[in-house]
Amino acid sequence: MLFNSLQGKGAVVRRFALGFVASFAFASAVSAEPFQEVTVGVPVPSLAEAEAWYTKFLGPDTEVLRPVPGIVEFKVAPGVWFQVFEVDDTQPSGAIVRFMVEDMAASQTARTALKIDTGEAVEIPEVVTYSEFADPFGNALGLYQMP
Repeated sequence: MLFNSLQGKGAVVRRFALGFVASFAFASAVSAEPFQEVTVGVPVPSLAEAEAWYTKFLGPDTEVLRPVPGIVEFKVAPGVWFQVFEVDDTQPSGAIVRFMVEDMAASQTARTALKIDTGEAVEIPEVVTYSEFADPFGNALGLYQMP
């Protein structure tokens, strides 16, 4: 289930804002020892279906690695890899992976043309515009645009 369907928009806004504040505080706390890269992995029941869907979602020019059987990684930003890995029994993790875009409307329109529903855009004036949705396997995803 998506976060928006679980709670009211006020709670969503507070959680989203708190997540950003926490991430900035965490980044400051560990800045003395920065990481070189980050890989975020999500489980999928079918690696072939997931690779096809994420290639469509992320775009055909996205760099793809297949480091070992059962894992596909997509380079989504400098130093950031999005990994899908095949498992027999996927369980919702409760986590959400959000992708920052330059233009929310254009990003949503482009994905709608590919028959990918990215949810309703919610604007918090002068803070963020975001949407939440799921991949075909139930993993929570989001798009967001900063002002």
